[in-house]
Amino acid sequence: MCNLAADYYENFFKASTIFRPHPYTDSPPTVFDNISESIPEVTLDELLNTVISKKKKKSLDAHGLSNHMFNFLDLNYWSLLLNLYNHSFQKSILPSAWKDTRMILLAKKDSICPPSLTRPISLLDSFQKIGEKLFFTRFCDLLARRGLLSDSQSGFREHFRLQTRLLLFLEDIYSLMSNSAPVCTVFVDFRAAFDQLWYLGCIGKLRNLGIPPSYLNWIEAWLVNRRCYIEINGCKSRWFSIEKGGPQGSVLTPTLFITYNCDMNISLSGCISHFFADDLAGILAGQLGIKYSSQCLDLEKRIKTFLDCLEYYSCLTDQPINLNKTEAMFTARAIGLPSFDIHFSHGTKESINWVSEYKYLGYIISSKLGWSAVQLYVIPSQYDSSAFSAVKQATAS
Repeated sequence: MCNLAADYYENFFKASTIFRPHPYTDSPPTVFDNISESIPEVTLDELLNTVISKKKKKSLDAHGLSNHMFNFLDLNYWSLLLNLYNHSFQKSILPSAWKDTRMILLAKKDSICPPSLTRPISLLDSFQKIGEKLFFTRFCDLLARRGLLSDSQSGFREHFRLQTRLLLFLEDIYSLMSNSAPVCTVFVDFRAAFDQLWYLGCIGKLRNLGIPPSYLNWIEAWLVNRRCYIEINGCKSRWFSIEKGGPQGSVLTPTLFITYNCDMNISLSGCISHFFADDLAGILAGQLGIKYSSQCLDLEKRIKTFLDCLEYYSCLTDQPINLNKTEAMFTARAIGLPSFDIHFSHGTKESINWVSEYKYLGYIISSKLGWSAVQLYVIPSQYDSSAFSAVKQATAS
């Protein structure tokens, strides 16, 4: 069973075939003013604070180590590791053992199922997770200084809240509806988004965004030459290579993903885009100032253009779209669904489903946007009552 699962996931994580030349990897390099910027050194106090702040879980990595053992590690060893982390940042090299991963599988539904119906959980090297956290703080500081991340992206970002993204989403729809325009919201589902990250394309795109070579070289060293084994009930599979996708469970992977896709909102024509990590909601409306039937015809054309741009971006970034889970919601003051179908141009010709309600960021949003159809799926002790009141006020009929 272990080797059967290893065969499946080895194929799943095999690198995609990319046609070259490609604008991300083969375009002429642009010289930026920060080309000589180096990764700041780590201090001993910063290292110890990072270790102390980590949860001391007892789950074991590929080498039988866990965060819990950090409680018993002598201070002298951390001085040695401090030199190792700084050397890694300066020379862009990592110990090969730090890129080994232990993977366990969780069944999505039935306990007895084929590998395709399992969810992989990766347990990364304990020492490498410390290094990732140290690099993460430096990478986020660089992104903030260069202003690369759009305000339309709220996922995995400090000072950006899910409730704020929901309120902005609802406000945009209300604003368009107040002008009597028919509105279509396309909820796009990317298939296993973090697991599809294209290494060479990511490095090339970050280079075009002005990320310094010192950061690029370390990210590339962190991504490539990774390997994994699967463990089921104490039995271990053979080792196999991972050729695409960010390391699961890493603090750095989500930020790298949203940086790789930071220009998606620019690439999607004629829509208002809302992002939360890999969740995309594209809002489109018909032209204002014309009769309703003409607005619907105009909206149909805009949706077609939006889907064409989305398909092109998906191919360009090697981020496949889950066509079966991509749905659309029609919102208008008139009663009923639109009379036209929408679908992608390539691949399947099946129509995208029109739905009367959709669960977006944990909230059920109905086509009429009335409060009675908005339901919260959170534990009362875990949500902010002020944010809850704001959502209720914004969605009141």
